[in-house]
Amino acid sequence: MAVCLPRCYRLLIHQLTGWEGSVTKQYLARVTGILYGFNFVLGITAMMWTREGYTLAGDRMTIAGALEYAVVVVLLGRLFENIGPLTSWTVAAVGLAGCTTGIAGALHIFGSTAAALAVFGFYCIGLGTLVLRSAEMPRAIGVLLMLGGIGWLTYADLPLARSLQPYNMACGIIAELIFALWLIFVSLRDREARAST
Repeated sequence: MAVCLPRCYRLLIHQLTGWEGSVTKQYLARVTGILYGFNFVLGITAMMWTREGYTLAGDRMTIAGALEYAVVVVLLGRLFENIGPLTSWTVAAVGLAGCTTGIAGALHIFGSTAAALAVFGFYCIGLGTLVLRSAEMPRAIGVLLMLGGIGWLTYADLPLARSLQPYNMACGIIAELIFALWLIFVSLRDREARAST
């Protein structure tokens, strides 16, 4: 089975099952950052297709993005478990609620994809809090994520969100992009390695 699955999915299975192997926290952070970056591609594609009138294709891409982002949320929950499992997984639960809201909006069951952005506002604030409490990332990234979360929260009131566009969206996108790039290129600080030097 392991031969057939791409490495990132084997890593996800490893993280979800708790199996201990040779995967480092830095490697997990990089894979999470890459998947986070891929979510930008999915989200931008969904927005462009919807704006061009390809609503069904945009909705399907939104669903794919939400499912892929759920993987990112779970991996981030695992990465920040050292802050406190209850805190980390509570923040992850909010992120998964945002994914669910996005899927429900794309399927036109309830809410809208804009409502999902408001839920992700709470998630980004929680994620920023985890980064602030962590010694493994710069605090500035935590502050940026919290500011980005405030930008996403404006989507709870669509007229307000529309009046603040593109600034509210840019705030969230820039914060999350910096976070994803940090995970990919810098990763997490290895506290054990620093302590031994």
